[in-house]
Amino acid sequence: MSLPFLPYTRQSIREGDIRAVSEALQDDIITRGSRVDAFERVIAEYCGAQYAVAFNNGTSALMAAYFAANLTPYDRVVSTPNSFIATIGSAIHSGIYPHFGDIDRNTGNLDLHKLKSVLDFHSTRGRLFVVPVHFAGIPVDIQALDRLLRSQIDFVIIEDAAQALGSSYSDGTKVGCCARSQMTVFSFHPAKIITTGEGGMVTTNDPELYHRLRLFRNNGIERDPPYLKEEPSPGYYEIHAVTGNYNFTDFQAALGMSQMRMIDKFIEKRRRLVKQYRNQLYGILGIKLLTDEFDQMTAFHLFVVQLNFARFKTNRTAVMEKLKKVGVGTQVHYIPLYRHPALSNYYPEDIQEQFPEMEGYYAEALSLPLYYDLNESDVERVCHELKIVLGIN
Repeated sequence: MSLPFLPYTRQSIREGDIRAVSEALQDDIITRGSRVDAFERVIAEYCGAQYAVAFNNGTSALMAAYFAANLTPYDRVVSTPNSFIATIGSAIHSGIYPHFGDIDRNTGNLDLHKLKSVLDFHSTRGRLFVVPVHFAGIPVDIQALDRLLRSQIDFVIIEDAAQALGSSYSDGTKVGCCARSQMTVFSFHPAKIITTGEGGMVTTNDPELYHRLRLFRNNGIERDPPYLKEEPSPGYYEIHAVTGNYNFTDFQAALGMSQMRMIDKFIEKRRRLVKQYRNQLYGILGIKLLTDEFDQMTAFHLFVVQLNFARFKTNRTAVMEKLKKVGVGTQVHYIPLYRHPALSNYYPEDIQEQFPEMEGYYAEALSLPLYYDLNESDVERVCHELKIVLGIN
């Protein structure tokens, strides 16, 4: 009997989730309703933020955050190359091609020591937007980043926490509390800690940013009397920005609230699986693991290994294909953003030389299966097959 295929990730849907969605679909209002408001309150309270605004996906949530902060072509955006395009997409749409900082290969996050040299080139003509990504769920040292930016005249921090719902900072506060950032952005894609199918959320403590986030979500429609140019009347509204429709449905919200009841179990199980991976792979020459220093603070989205393919006399493509044949799915997180054709023309030809840590990491990175419904025997199987493919006795 063949063993089941183990994808690198997948959602976990329980009977309670299905019941919650079914009940929501029987409501008179199934979008922009009370369940959306309730889900926003759940996320805000969980993270320790004043406000939360739900969006139809994480990408539009990031777009909304840039919009809310009034990003202009005169501003400068600094982020990590180790991410998905959505992190910087809105900046590019605004005509801004971001500056990148190199990463720390122990975490996959921005190396804050190297980031200082990037910030030193910042022009005072516009504002400085810094967009750190909590890679794989490992929290960026937000306190250190905040201290680093204090020398800047005018800066905005937008945390891309698409991978980090449930992670905590070193002081015990949750990622998303926005104590040292203007906004934090989450994703509820099926690969993430909880899912709403597609979905995103922005948390903030700033009431004006909260207002602009909601404005962006619904075609720039303004109905709030203090903001109207004319006297309010029944059915009256104004368009204050041409944005789009990024609304979140009530049945998605119902799924999200149901999933949130499981979040502690989701996180604990992922940590347990990561610990087992570490026990199976630690100390093997040619295999480097991300640091375990932050394991008790991390809601693991991914488990990434760095493989010295040359040492094993193979390459990543061969390893991925062989693992797939024996039922183990893998993925690469991430191709450096500056390498993509849509961006490469805007950066110098030697840009790869400017990011030796990112390049070294990318050359060796491989994500192994990690999700709630994976079990300990599955992890043992993945590690066994990986060792066979690499020729490890």
